[in-house]
Amino acid sequence: MAITLFSSMERIDSTHSIWLFDTERMRFRRVPKGTDPDAPSLESDWQPYFALDVDPGSGAFTVALNEDRTRLLRAWRDDSSPTNEFRLETAEGPTET
Repeated sequence: MAITLFSSMERIDSTHSIWLFDTERMRFRRVPKGTDPDAPSLESDWQPYFALDVDPGSGAFTVALNEDRTRLLRAWRDDSSPTNEFRLETAEGPTET
């Protein structure tokens, strides 16, 4: 009887980290850029997550750490092109910079 040890993995590179998501087991780990993401890891290196939302337009992604989505991690893909424009909402109305 053969046992399959493969799981679905998704990798996202951000500026300082490599994020590895085991989508089958709903867990992730983050390693510093420049380290080997294929190096063996301990079970305690992995953290559970409940959702991964990726915005392809901005390159932003959000990791929900609990079911209620009150604990979130947010980062941006390294390959996304940064913008110098943003909108600031003030009491006087939107301001463009």
